[in-house]
Amino acid sequence: MSDFKLLVKTKLLSGLLLLPLLWSNAYAAPDPSQTCPRPNAIAKTFKSGATWNLCAEWRAEEGLVLSQVYYAAPKKVARRVLGEASLAQLEEVFDSSDKKPVYGVTQQGLGRYAAPLTAANCPQGNIKSLSNVNICRSTQDSGYQYKYENQRQGSFFELVTHHNLAPRSYSVRWRFYENGIIEPALGISGQATSSNNVMDIFIAHAGWRLDFDLGTTGNDDEILELTSVPSEDRLTKSVRIIPQGKEYGATQDPDLKRSWVIRDGTTPYEGISVPAYDIVPSNYNYSRINTLSEPWLQKDIYFSKYSACERYASDNLLANCPKRMNSTARYIGNKEPIGNGSDTVVWYRQSYHHLARSDDKVRLGTVWSSFQLVPRDWHSQNQF
Repeated sequence: MSDFKLLVKTKLLSGLLLLPLLWSNAYAAPDPSQTCPRPNAIAKTFKSGATWNLCAEWRAEEGLVLSQVYYAAPKKVARRVLGEASLAQLEEVFDSSDKKPVYGVTQQGLGRYAAPLTAANCPQGNIKSLSNVNICRSTQDSGYQYKYENQRQGSFFELVTHHNLAPRSYSVRWRFYENGIIEPALGISGQATSSNNVMDIFIAHAGWRLDFDLGTTGNDDEILELTSVPSEDRLTKSVRIIPQGKEYGATQDPDLKRSWVIRDGTTPYEGISVPAYDIVPSNYNYSRINTLSEPWLQKDIYFSKYSACERYASDNLLANCPKRMNSTARYIGNKEPIGNGSDTVVWYRQSYHHLARSDDKVRLGTVWSSFQLVPRDWHSQNQF
């Protein structure tokens, strides 16, 4: 476990851990020189020999925060793929104009409203206790890892937390696949009926924070924007790869099939290619939802230079930090350099609009929104 490290520095005073005092303040950048405390360490080794190692922390606002995430393919050296990752905002907006938006992370606090879990709530796995909060962890089949002349079934390792923000219940899920794919997800359940017995029609905006820090340093990650542009007659398409050197935001566009690549500088791995991760977006149909014209919802993805004062996707009101830096839209305002030479943070937003049905009365069936981070050019060939 010594090859992966904990992000956040903790301070001891009179023998007491002062994490609660840090929860409302800025956090330092991921620091691989610090070891992960044993109670926070989580590891998974698949039958193939592929491994995941990571450090988990529980915060009052975000709930589960993952840091120093390492992956190794079978018989390969472990490499860092994430410096830190979390659900950095959850905003619920109502179609009814008489209700104000609710920020589940910064106002209510996902970490404060963690649902108690028992073995019965985690039927396919086991319970991991973290800061007196239970996390469900399990390993499940993912289906075909490939199928051609022969086939191979794959697996994923899953971490799930549940949060009761009445009348809604939210589940945060992280899946770590045997082949290196990472899949964050948000599940919405609970009740669609408010206190006046009228079923709510609402929108849930989730803002994910991803500080990749690929490899040994976080200061050389490069950002590439990929677009597949159709010809005028729509019969062919051309791919454009555009390096991004300054902070910016972008929107999903189904016509262009836009995606993004986070690349580990310019140093080839195994002398073949430069390792990277593709950000594979989803939920295109909700991309333009922004009923209140909120700045942070104007783009689907933002790329900003790391700042300790930029912790949440919106409603970012931290002690000892500029009040005007309150959302991702402001983080990119001065167009600072990103990429090689600076630590870049990715903010990805997903939205879901729930139109109430009679089937939702009493219990709202869980609806999941997810996206994937897919390895690119990590090895000279498929490792499975």
